[in-house]
Amino acid sequence: MRKYEALIVLNMKGAETLDELTAAISEKLKEAGANVTEVTNVGRREFAYESNHMKSGQYMLFAFEAEPQTIRAAREALAIDERVHYQYYRVK
Repeated sequence: MRKYEALIVLNMKGAETLDELTAAISEKLKEAGANVTEVTNVGRREFAYESNHMKSGQYMLFAFEAEPQTIRAAREALAIDERVHYQYYRVK
């Protein structure tokens, strides 16, 4: 297993709290096969330009261990989630 980090920008225009949203994203990563070890709230940041009618987003950093093929499954699962605005993965 390799160690990865995922930077995920959340769309906070829903009725869910940040804790509920973070738990839901962690659960989706676990379903894809990742073992989430740490979640860090990076904070709310404004975008350089408006994106999908959003001016800012909540940045979260997820540290996890997974097999390489897990990244593709996680990316696909989160791509269709309207609460996820942006996602970026890297090997730690």
